[in-house]
Amino acid sequence: FIMRNAMDAQEVAVGWWPGDSRYGRAAFYAYAHPAPDSFGHGAISPPAARWHTDLGEYILDWDDVRASRDPRAMALEFARSAFRHACLACAWDPGLAASADGTPPPVR
Repeated sequence: FIMRNAMDAQEVAVGWWPGDSRYGRAAFYAYAHPAPDSFGHGAISPPAARWHTDLGEYILDWDDVRASRDPRAMALEFARSAFRHACLACAWDPGLAASADGTPPPVR
């Protein structure tokens, strides 16, 4: 069911993942679908975040977040940066990313 019905619309996803055999560390991740081939060429914040080609998503290691002065702020910075990057790279309405900053889109 999930494989049949997933990825049938535009989406940006940000989450936390314990890692697996492809990436052996816990990390936050971010990806967009459908994303242009150039999606992974953009830089997102914080500086510790990076594109992982094999996974096809941005990664921010949990250890980097835990070691930061303000882990909550670092995780939010990653998520908000991923939302903004997805809107720009995928040519989506940039107002959608504003909802992550607490500004909901207008009701139509």
